[in-house]
Amino acid sequence: MPHPDVTASTTSPAPPCSADLELVAALREDFLEAGFTNDGLVDLLGADVVAALRREQVVPGQLRVADFIGSVRSPAPDAAQRSDLWKRAVLTALWLVASQVDADQVKAALPRTGLQGLERLRLIEVTSAGVVLPRSELQPYLVETSNGMRDMWVSSDLSSHQVQGALPHDHVLGIGQASLTLAGVTHRRQVKTALDIGTGCGIQLLHLLDHAEHVVATDLSERALEFTRFNLLLNAPALGMDPARLDDRVELLHGSLLEPVAGRRFELVVSNPPFVITPRQPEETEADRYMYRDGGREGDALLQELIAGLPDVLSPGGTAQLLGNWESTDDDAAWDTRPRAWVEQTGLHGWLIQRDSQSPPEYAETWLRDASEERGLSEYRRRYAHYVADFTTRGVQRIGFGFIWLQRADSQCPWGRFEELTGDIQQPLGPVMGETAHRAQEEPETVLAAPLTVPETVTEERYQRFGAEHPEVIMARQGAGFRRARPISSAAAGFMGASDGEYTAAQLITAVCSLTDTDEDALAAEICDLYVEGFLEVELGVVDGVRRM
Repeated sequence: MPHPDVTASTTSPAPPCSADLELVAALREDFLEAGFTNDGLVDLLGADVVAALRREQVVPGQLRVADFIGSVRSPAPDAAQRSDLWKRAVLTALWLVASQVDADQVKAALPRTGLQGLERLRLIEVTSAGVVLPRSELQPYLVETSNGMRDMWVSSDLSSHQVQGALPHDHVLGIGQASLTLAGVTHRRQVKTALDIGTGCGIQLLHLLDHAEHVVATDLSERALEFTRFNLLLNAPALGMDPARLDDRVELLHGSLLEPVAGRRFELVVSNPPFVITPRQPEETEADRYMYRDGGREGDALLQELIAGLPDVLSPGGTAQLLGNWESTDDDAAWDTRPRAWVEQTGLHGWLIQRDSQSPPEYAETWLRDASEERGLSEYRRRYAHYVADFTTRGVQRIGFGFIWLQRADSQCPWGRFEELTGDIQQPLGPVMGETAHRAQEEPETVLAAPLTVPETVTEERYQRFGAEHPEVIMARQGAGFRRARPISSAAAGFMGASDGEYTAAQLITAVCSLTDTDEDALAAEICDLYVEGFLEVELGVVDGVRRM
C-alpha cells in the first residue's frame, strides 16, 4: 500500500546526489553494520516475506517490521544483535515496505550518515511532523561475481506500492523481473569492451563490470543515468573500483539506443530495451511515454530497429543478448515470422527463444497494471481501449516475449535457431546459452568423431498404451538449464543408452543402424541436434576427437 503521506505526482523527485563521495561511503558502512543486505533481509523477515516483497506485496513485511520497531524510538542498548535487527527493520520500513518511521529512528539506524546526510544525498524528506519519507527506493541486491557473492544496493524511483496513483512517466525502474532475467541469461565471458543499451538504474552494469574491462551504458533518460552513477558509487568497493575514478572503466552516455555510440564497436552488447508495445496518439510527446519501457515507435518497430543496428556496433566475434516483444499478425505463417526476418536480415548468427505469448487484451492488462494505471478507472478504460484499437489496426493476434542472442561471425552461412520454450528454466542460463551457441557452430564431422555421453541430468521417459508391445513415444528430458523435453526416435534412444564414451558417435551410429532399419544420415542429424541442445555432451578428456586419459 502507498505511504499515507506520499501524494500522487506526475513527475518524480530528483535522483540521488553523487557529489559527496565520503557521504556515500558512510551510507554504505551504515548498511553493512546494520546487515541491510539480501541475507540480512531473509534473517529479519523470513524467506516467504522476502519472496512476497519481490512480488510487491508489502503487508507481510509491514507486519514483520512492526514487531521490531513498535513504539520504540531507539534500539535496546543491552543487546547488540537486537540492535542490528532493529536498525535493519527501520531501513526496511523506510525503503521497502512503506511503513512510517520518524527522524529519531532513522538517525539511530544510520549513525554515520545521519538525517542531514540522507537529505544531502536526496534520499529522504522529513515532514513537519517529523515523519521521514523516502524520495527513492533502496534495495539490497546480491550479485554473483567471479570472486564469489557480493552485497550491493540499488537505488531507483519509488515503486507502485510507495506512491499514490499511476507511476510518473519519467519513472526509473528498479530491480525488475526483466532485468533479473537478462542478467541470468547473459553469457559472462571475459571481454575488453561491453555496451549496455538502455541501462536504467544500472542493473546490468553491476554484472558487466565483473568481466568487462570497459563498459559504456546509454539511456534516453538523464534521470536514469544519475541513478546509475549513484549506484556505481555506492557499490564501488564490491565492484573493485575507485569511486574517484569511475570514468576510467565506465562511460554513461545520454541518447537513444545506439546513437551515442555511432562508429564504435564492442565485444559484448546487452540490452533490456524499452520494448513494450504501446498505442501512439497524434498529440503524444516524449514526456507522455513511460521512458523505462515505451519505445515511442509503432508496434514492435523499436526492437526491429535495434536488431538492424547491431551489426554496426559488434566487433568480429562479438555477441549481443537482449530481451524483446514481437507481434504475430493475421498475415504471419508462424509466431517467429517477423523476428526471424529481422535476425536473418542482419547476416549475424541468431538464436531466438520465445518464452511466453499473450493475446492483445492480456498484453494491455499486463502493462496497464505495470504502471498502476488501473488505479484511475476512467483513464484505465480509455487506455485499455487504445491498446485494443492499436492491435486491431495491425491485425495482431499474439504478442511474444523472449530472448535474442546474436553473434558477428566470419561464416558465409550464418546459422539460426528459432524455438519456443515456455516451461520452467533454471537460472542462471548464461553458461548454457554460451555453450549451446558454441555447439551450434561446430562442424557435424567434428561432433561425430568424438565419444558422446548423456549428462546425469538427462532422463528417459517412455509412453505406451496398456497391452502395447512397444513404446509409442520416447522422450528425453533435461533436469537443468532449459529443461527441454523432446521426443526422440527409438534409434536415438538406443544410441543414448549405449553412449558411455567408449566409442565415437559415428561408430555407435553405424552399430545402431546395423541392428535397426534406420538411415545413418537421419540418425546422425538427430544426434547432432541432441548434442547442440545439451542432451549429449563430449566425453570428458576428449580433445579434437582424441581421448585423453
